[in-house]
Amino acid sequence: MELHMRQLRHLREITMYRAKKREIAIMNVRFAATAVVFTLGACASTPPNPSDPGSIADPYEGFNRQMFAFNNGVDKYALGPAADVYETVTPGFARDRIGDFLRNLRAPVIFVNDVLQAEPSRAADTFVRFTINTTVGVAGLWDAAGHFGVEHHSEDFGQTLAVWGVDSGPYLVMPIMGPTTPRDLFGSGVDRALDPLTWTEFDGDPDLDDKIAVSRGVLSGLNARVALDDQIEQLNSQPEPYVALRRIYSSQRQAAIRNGRPEDDSEMYEDLPDFDEYDE
Repeated sequence: MELHMRQLRHLREITMYRAKKREIAIMNVRFAATAVVFTLGACASTPPNPSDPGSIADPYEGFNRQMFAFNNGVDKYALGPAADVYETVTPGFARDRIGDFLRNLRAPVIFVNDVLQAEPSRAADTFVRFTINTTVGVAGLWDAAGHFGVEHHSEDFGQTLAVWGVDSGPYLVMPIMGPTTPRDLFGSGVDRALDPLTWTEFDGDPDLDDKIAVSRGVLSGLNARVALDDQIEQLNSQPEPYVALRRIYSSQRQAAIRNGRPEDDSEMYEDLPDFDEYDE
């Protein structure tokens, strides 16, 4: 009887722990939604320059520049050196496998956004890629689907909101996260809620999902930093890196929302480095 009571107490503790984690995830989404409500109003008073298709409203430029400088410092003294060590101790072949694996983990979120954007052919590509790479590609360690001609594409809920006609709101630079907008900030919260790994629990180790999430974030950041090293050098060599990054972010997001469909002024940005490819 005493053993049975202990088991019941243990089960109740696990249930309460999991409920608390779900509550925290929901709070993250609500926080992003609050940010949308708080900041969207500013864009009406500071419209982007209509003559510049790559422009974006930036009413918080003072704050954004401080965050840009902070992020540059983190990159210079922490992320950059850590990425150098990671590149030194991790062969290129291994980094490629890690990149393919992390990209495959995002397939369920991409698939949902393909469906929400009413893009059946792209949704089918995502489903086929995930199936092939998870099986033939050994849990996504190899991009086998790419060898069969099924190319990768990325979608997120920020893009879905744009397709639905939601305005981006003003340009924001967030600590560590970097450039974003209220729409994309909210979208990242929804994407996290859509990710099956957010809700996955492992029997015997209630903290394993948190450890996986942290490891996934660290590896993703290091892999991206190594891959973007040349582009970051190119950005920092610009006369005004802050303005260059703002322009790159805006134009890249516009191109991503169009899903590669051409626009009259798209040729203006052909020489810009592609940062979205590594935003996994």
